[in-house]
Amino acid sequence: MQEAEDKSVPLLDRMRFLGIFSNNLDEFYKVRVATLRRATGFSKKPIDPMDFDPIKTLVEINELVQKHQTRFTAIFNNLLGELSKAGIQFITEKQIKPEHFNFIQSYFKEKVKPFLVPVILNQKNPFPPLNDQSIYFAIELLSKSKPNEPVYALLEIPSHLPRFIALPGKSGKLNVIFIDDLIRYYLPELFNIFSFDKHNAFAVKTTRDAELDIDDDVSKSFVEKMARSISQRKKGQYVRMNYDQSMPAALLDYLLKRMKIRNMENISAGGRYHNKKDLMSLPDFGRPDLCYSPLKPLQHKRLNKNNSFFTEIKKKDILLHFPYHSFSLIIDLLRESAIDPEVRTIRISLYRVAKNSQIINALITAARNGKRVLAVIELQARFDEENNIAVTRALTEAGVRVIPGVHGLKVHCKLIQISRKESGRTIRYVHVGTGNFHERTANIYTDTSLLTANTEIGAEVRRIFEFFESNFVRSVYRHLVVSPFNTRRKFMDLINTEIDLAVKKKPAFITIKMNNLVDPGMIRKLYEASNSGVRIKLIIRGICSLIPGIPGKSENISVISVIGRYLEHSRIIVFGNGGKPLYFISSADWMG
Repeated sequence: MQEAEDKSVPLLDRMRFLGIFSNNLDEFYKVRVATLRRATGFSKKPIDPMDFDPIKTLVEINELVQKHQTRFTAIFNNLLGELSKAGIQFITEKQIKPEHFNFIQSYFKEKVKPFLVPVILNQKNPFPPLNDQSIYFAIELLSKSKPNEPVYALLEIPSHLPRFIALPGKSGKLNVIFIDDLIRYYLPELFNIFSFDKHNAFAVKTTRDAELDIDDDVSKSFVEKMARSISQRKKGQYVRMNYDQSMPAALLDYLLKRMKIRNMENISAGGRYHNKKDLMSLPDFGRPDLCYSPLKPLQHKRLNKNNSFFTEIKKKDILLHFPYHSFSLIIDLLRESAIDPEVRTIRISLYRVAKNSQIINALITAARNGKRVLAVIELQARFDEENNIAVTRALTEAGVRVIPGVHGLKVHCKLIQISRKESGRTIRYVHVGTGNFHERTANIYTDTSLLTANTEIGAEVRRIFEFFESNFVRSVYRHLVVSPFNTRRKFMDLINTEIDLAVKKKPAFITIKMNNLVDPGMIRKLYEASNSGVRIKLIIRGICSLIPGIPGKSENISVISVIGRYLEHSRIIVFGNGGKPLYFISSADWMG
């Protein structure tokens, strides 16, 4: 939201930041607020280890979100005004001009109307469940003959159609209309078999509990359990409802009763438009001057089309930094592996992948070329479960051995191991990274990938894949830090080293860059280090439960959050180590 206020950010990208804010708030309600709502049913006492009252916390969240929404609306309206001055005018159905009429009539008839199916609401028929990915119109239909007897209807706005429609015209300004307002304009046509005189539409949006409940039926595969659980998610409890604040009280009351929503703390009055996460995909409308100028990825001096990846990695380790380097380098590594006759095996752990993923295509090609391919796919990657199930099936059909996660754990690491026969012995080439193997997000997330042929690292990555395959061999790791086996112990030891240095009045520092810092044990340890004189710099993009600058507790700790054009996603941890710094890259945050 602060980025959307920042006048140094291009106008259309400021709008897109509002979309990111809206999307993040949706996920916050689907996951964290949903968890709190579940917690209210367990006990009236504060729940350990949260150590706070879920009911009280829900009230506080709602108060804060209302303040944020007020600020959000002011920024949104201000940006609409600035875009208008820049030549892009957002108009409503009441501002449609004669010059637009032929276009909108054709557009509505051919592209929109076929997908509009209003539902007349009455007490006889069950109330339709609302999809939390969609916007709905709650419609009030009035006739002059019965002005006090409104008829109510519900209409889902098609989510697969563009939300923003550029209108051709003669004026110097480009006119843009929300699809919501285009539908409002044609409401009389949708209900033309009735004799209503007024058609009033008010936007409604719901958010459902997105946590998955996975049953323990041993007769089903984990994939089957996940598929069933995902279908149940669509029926999850409503945890939030936004509605147009101009909606008549009688219509709102009717909706709440029919939807059986009784907890009013998460019912939010909003503006005319909901699902503003769609602003994330706001077009540039042919105005590149109102967007960030494109940045071309840097060429890596050692990785080019003339050199084998294996030759270059064997010479020296390679560190890639996305999106400043192109993610296509990782795809090219897998493509080379897929056709190289000396490559015997490819192992990979997948958390999130793009739809129509080139990574998946390369793995399928490798399997068809006779390579042994093993893919560990985390089916519980939140909000990507359906895509991961589809990927699992496609890989399995191609002959790839797929391991759908590990029971009781979430496989979050981003690993590739390529085994290659060279001069009669096996050389393991390894990728250890902070980011997902996802082409689209690799263009907007900052991440780091290490490519190495180091034999000790290769041997330990091989042990991790052996654990995925068997689950009962728990190895010792000296180079890799592996959750949940040795991570806490390793980082505690490293922090203790800095504490010992500080106590001896020697330079001691820790720098930690990650998405979230939540784990109470690690936070207490950082407080202890601060009290001992260790200088600690935290760069935490998201949730940080550590409070800096408290005298006698954390005065040696600073915390900043880097927010900008790209989403900071890499986790990098540095320990001073007495003048010989130790650097770790990680896919994991410090969370319980």
